[in-house]
Amino acid sequence: MRKPFTWLTVTVMTALLTGCLIPERFTAKVDVHPDASFSYLYKGTAVDAMGMMKLRKQGSLSDKDHQGMTAQAQKMQEDPDVKKVVYNGKARFSLEISGTRAAGESLRLLDMFSVQTDQDGVMTIAAKPLKEKEKNDLSQLGINLNGKLTVHLPSNVEVISQNANSAPILGIGSYSWKIGGLGVRPEIKLRFMSSSKP
Repeated sequence: MRKPFTWLTVTVMTALLTGCLIPERFTAKVDVHPDASFSYLYKGTAVDAMGMMKLRKQGSLSDKDHQGMTAQAQKMQEDPDVKKVVYNGKARFSLEISGTRAAGESLRLLDMFSVQTDQDGVMTIAAKPLKEKEKNDLSQLGINLNGKLTVHLPSNVEVISQNANSAPILGIGSYSWKIGGLGVRPEIKLRFMSSSKP
């Protein structure tokens, strides 16, 4: 019984845990502005994967574990983009993170979401792809990814490619993706049209 868990732990560690917290139930939003700057919001819960591994293996977390995660929440509050972080117990946190980035600046959020602009000016907004096996491993740890990503674009943007579950109709609305239940990696690539005025 220990071998499968040890193997599972190694798999999850190498594949997923370059960041400490894994998003669980959430809504995430990126608003791209005409000048190529953007603002973002993440609101929901996240799981400390190491804490969850201990919880599944031992059946409970020690006072020291809880104290460590409470301290982790306090440390996160030093980041000006972190508007709210509460340790809820059982290795879970409630989070609200939001901020703004200038044109060309990148964002990496909870090792799940990224916004990057390449040297050709192409902006890519994406969520980290999860293979079926990785989702199964997370599920065995009691972590069930269930979220929604929404991207709103200005009129001076050309969409190069996208795989959204829903898209604007006649230029009205946003691109949105369901994250967790689908094998498709949420991604949109766009370019700002120089001929258009902001």
